[in-house]
Amino acid sequence: MHIISIWTVVEWLSLPALAVLAGILVWRRLHREFPFFFLFVLAAEIATIVRFAAKFGTPWTYFYAYWISDLVVTIFNFLAVYELYTRRLFPSFQRVRFYRYLFAAAASAAIALGWLTAMEAPDKTAAFLIEARVLNFIVAVAMGLLVSLMVFMNRVWTRFDFGIAFGLGINAATFMFVSAMWVRTHYGPSTVDRLPVVAYDISCLIWLFTFWKPERRTQFLPPEQLNPEMLHQARSWETVLKNWLTVGKSKR
Repeated sequence: MHIISIWTVVEWLSLPALAVLAGILVWRRLHREFPFFFLFVLAAEIATIVRFAAKFGTPWTYFYAYWISDLVVTIFNFLAVYELYTRRLFPSFQRVRFYRYLFAAAASAAIALGWLTAMEAPDKTAAFLIEARVLNFIVAVAMGLLVSLMVFMNRVWTRFDFGIAFGLGINAATFMFVSAMWVRTHYGPSTVDRLPVVAYDISCLIWLFTFWKPERRTQFLPPEQLNPEMLHQARSWETVLKNWLTVGKSKR
C-alpha cells in the first residue's frame, strides 16, 4: 500500500509542478519571451488534467485521452525545440524566408509520416504508439542536432535556454530508450515501464529550478542588436543548401 501511494505521487507530480511553472512564467513575464515553451507547458498541464479525469472513466476513455493528449503535447514539444533554434542557435533566421518554410515543411512531413505509418498498424494501440514514436524520434534528433551545433558553432547557452533544452532532452532520450526496450521485450511488462514518468517529473523539477530565479541579461541580445554578419551567414547557408537541393534534383 505504501509503494502504491509513492507511485501515485510520482505519476501525478507533474500536475502541480507544471501549474507552478506556468505561474512563474507569467509572473516574470517570460511567457512573452518563450511563447512556444509556455504553450507547451499549458498543453502538458491540460493533458495531465484530462488524463487524471479520464482515470475515473472506462479503460477505453483513458486510452484515448492518454494517447491523443500525448500526440498534442509532442507537437508543442517540437515547437519548443524550434524556439530554441531561432532564439539561441540561429538568431535572426526567422528573417530568412527559406528557413521559415524549411522548419514548417519538416514539422509537416514528420506528422504526415507518423500518421501514414500508423495507418498501417494492426490495431489502435500500435497506431498511437507508432505515431508517438515517430514524433518523439524527430524531437530527439532535433535536440541532438541542436546540442551538436551549439558546440560546433561556439554558441553560448543562457540558463533559461539550457534548462529548457536539458528537460526536453531528458524526455526525448528516455522515451527513445524505453521504446527500444519495449521492442526488445515484445511489448511485455518491463522494469523500464515507469521511466518516462520519472523522467517527466525530473524535467518539470529542472524547469522549476531554472525559472525560479531571474536570469542575468548579460549574454543575450535581441535580434535587432545582433551582428549583421550572422544574418549574412544565414543567407550564405541558404544559398549553399538551395544549390545542393537543386543538384540533387537534377541527378534524378
